[in-house]
Amino acid sequence: MKKFTFTINGNPYDVAINDIQNGKVDMDVNGKNFTIEIEREKPVVTPPTPQEKPKLIEPKAPAPKPTNSGDQPLTTLKVYVTSGQSVKKGDKLFTMESMGKECNVTADKDGIIGKINVAVGKNIATEGVSMEMQASGNATNLTNVDTSNADTAPLPGTIVQILKSVGDSISVGDVILTMDSMKMVNNVLASKSGILKHILVTERQAVLEGDPLFIIE
Repeated sequence: MKKFTFTINGNPYDVAINDIQNGKVDMDVNGKNFTIEIEREKPVVTPPTPQEKPKLIEPKAPAPKPTNSGDQPLTTLKVYVTSGQSVKKGDKLFTMESMGKECNVTADKDGIIGKINVAVGKNIATEGVSMEMQASGNATNLTNVDTSNADTAPLPGTIVQILKSVGDSISVGDVILTMDSMKMVNNVLASKSGILKHILVTERQAVLEGDPLFIIE
């Protein structure tokens, strides 16, 4: 037996617990017998937290690199001109192909084709390409032109300025062009009178002594 004294709201209570069995308490309170049933606390069962299945993260495909036109293959298909050939603005020079498409390259001015570094089958993007053209509206292609009667360069040098045009009436001693030699500008004069039929050089062109310059007939 266990005895306890409780004071509730200022009132004393003598409690004697006689027996506890099967959830029932036999007790005396201030000499009176009571049987109290104790309700057992039900255990709280916490349901297991459902675990999320791991998500499979698919690897992202690498973003495509921006296309650089300079990286695209440019292949020469056809070349229509040769060195020394006279062309006019808009004449077709060569055809190139890129990504299955053909593109024609044309002359942007009148002139004579100089050095050519274009060949069929060449990859222009990797091997480079150049086609030099000297501007001149009067220069004549040397092909199929008889230059045996042409006025020739009196000395080696560079053509500075062409003063006459094809079709001009020329008198003996007229200045046809000027050329630079040894840092001196020299006048090249007509050796006879007649009509200026052909101009065989262009400005800034290098010539050797004896090279044909123009033809007067």
